Amino acid sequence: MDGDTAKAIMWLGLALLFALAGIGTGYVLWRVGRLLRRTERDLHRTVDEIVPIMAKAGVSMDRVNDQLGKVDVMMDSAVDMTDALDSTVRAVSHAITEPVKAVSTTVAGAAEAARSFRERVTTDADTPPVADHDSQQRVGDDLASDAAAEPAGSPS
Repeated sequence: MDGDTAKAIMWLGLALLFALAGIGTGYVLWRVGRLLRRTERDLHRTVDEIVPIMAKAGVSMDRVNDQLGKVDVMMDSAVDMTDALDSTVRAVSHAITEPVKAVSTTVAGAAEAARSFRERVTTDADTPPVADHDSQQRVGDDLASDAAAEPAGSPS
């Protein structure tokens, strides 16, 4: 094989290599193009489906926020009513308990005075006169029992 033939075979092999590389690259690019076209189509379909759903969700969230605003107003009104009711109950309780305490204290004082008066009356009725013979006898018996209890010969 001479040098020209080897050169021609080399150029032919190189041309074939470039042709195959070009065909392979073209096929790969064609597949990537199809993939990108399919991805773009799927993305458009997804956007077409998701955007209305997102819009509906936004409207729903606006309605929920409006309702929460109404609930907030109702809760403020309930808190105001509770505060007013609390102050009313305190005022009524104070208006009722103070007279009840005063009457209760007065009744307790009157009951204590009556009890004390009864004790004095019953004590005065039960106490014998000082010059009574029985009381003198009891005093004499007490002195005799004290003298018997002392030992004989003890200094007095």
